[in-house]
Amino acid sequence: MNLAEVRVIAHRGNSALLPGNTMAAFRSAVTLGAHMIELDVRLSRDGVPVVVHDDRVESPTGAVEVRELTAGRLSLLGVPLLEEVLALPVAVDVEIKEPAAIPAVIDQVSQRVDVVVSSFDLDALDFLRQLQPRLPVAYLSRERDWAAILERAAAARAFALNPPRATLTPELVDRAHGAGLRVMSYTVNDPAEARQLLGWGVDAIFTDDPGRMLAIL
Repeated sequence: MNLAEVRVIAHRGNSALLPGNTMAAFRSAVTLGAHMIELDVRLSRDGVPVVVHDDRVESPTGAVEVRELTAGRLSLLGVPLLEEVLALPVAVDVEIKEPAAIPAVIDQVSQRVDVVVSSFDLDALDFLRQLQPRLPVAYLSRERDWAAILERAAAARAFALNPPRATLTPELVDRAHGAGLRVMSYTVNDPAEARQLLGWGVDAIFTDDPGRMLAIL
């Protein structure tokens, strides 16, 4: 899908019904027709990009740090490899959880035209831009820092600003659009709220419940 056409982004897949960041959740989101899926990436011990939010995972012997396990071991624990998810027929928002993952992620996504890389770590995004300036990036903001991050995203000619829904106002949306940024807001699960945000001109919404959000379009 053309990135400009993305409206509904499945946050960690269809995570309202299935465990997030799993192949089952991603496949379910694709089946429902989500325009994009969002996922989190860290590195395994052997330097492979794996899809996991936290820096620790549960194993039969207890919680273990992701960086202590190989990609093969993580896969046995149900953690997908990034390359497995990229094989699905859907656009992808890759959220970088650790800057060390950037070179390996670029190796896997640089030939794609339907991938956006996002992060709260702005220095990591600047590093990514140095390595691959043509790759679309999205600057994640929190409630208190959106204005500064909007300015930084605009200066970097980023693809999008990804603010929390509580931050949004029509004025913020207009300001972002005026700076050449798309607005992709997280995390919206209420249809009435989604309609309001889309009415303000928000370009896309992240949601745990893609089926419910797709139904309002």
